[in-house]
Amino acid sequence: MRCEKVDLLEILQRINNFQPEQYSTRKFRPLICDNIQVGTISEEVLKVLRGYPDVFVITDTIVTFNNKLQGFNQRSQALNNVLLDLCLDPRFPCLKGWRDECYQISQTYGSTPLFQVERSAAPIFGIRKYGVQINGYVRDLDRGILLWLQRRSLTKQTYPGLIDNFVGGGLTEGRSVLETAVKESEEEAGLPGSLAQGLTPCGSISYLHQSERGIHPLTEFVFDLELPPTFIPENRDGEVDEWILCPLDNIHDIISSKDFKLTSAPVIIDFMIRHGFLNIENQRNLPLIVEMLHVPIH
Repeated sequence: MRCEKVDLLEILQRINNFQPEQYSTRKFRPLICDNIQVGTISEEVLKVLRGYPDVFVITDTIVTFNNKLQGFNQRSQALNNVLLDLCLDPRFPCLKGWRDECYQISQTYGSTPLFQVERSAAPIFGIRKYGVQINGYVRDLDRGILLWLQRRSLTKQTYPGLIDNFVGGGLTEGRSVLETAVKESEEEAGLPGSLAQGLTPCGSISYLHQSERGIHPLTEFVFDLELPPTFIPENRDGEVDEWILCPLDNIHDIISSKDFKLTSAPVIIDFMIRHGFLNIENQRNLPLIVEMLHVPIH
């Protein structure tokens, strides 16, 4: 794979390309529920939501749910009806990937949910999402640490064919962080339960990204998993086309490539820092890099 190596700080700046200062331009407005900001809505989306006054109240500064909608169930049902109405609207391409899975939206992770939203629709409202990411790695006496990477299936609804982290997935209703990590590792990589017991929680990363699908405030809960050299991943859900075992010495070239899923880079950069591969002696921008791995959301 030939590519020009890109500075890691530049990669993180490309990912964190949405600046909250844009609220002052009135091109974006916060979505408020029970006096809590739960999302960010663009002017383009606002134009559409104005057609649903029974669901949304839009002022010069904020967007809220109509006061007639009280509680989790009423808000969730009204929001879902709007989304079903917009499913065929070409202005919302993300809804083509309707999953029949919902994110439960709350002030902080684990607190009482305010409403739920179809997973594919979250970028429309700039709603904070949570996910899990697993760094599967091997220690080799000659080559050092090697990371397992996957190439996403060409049939994936998002980022088809791109290289990605070992295992990852969104947190939807009904499963804890660890349960999601175990489930995703079994489905994506065929990881047996005996190896899943080695999952080591390593904190989280967060970023604030804007794409053609919308706004993506995302927090990923990160796990490390040291794997035996004899383990070969085996995909079971049809979402992976190829597995790549990459020496950490070569990982910068891969995440600099257009062949790599851009928003997956923070997890690998975080791994490189925690394992001492990146430090202040070889990366003068280390303090800024660490800050950009933990961007405040809302």
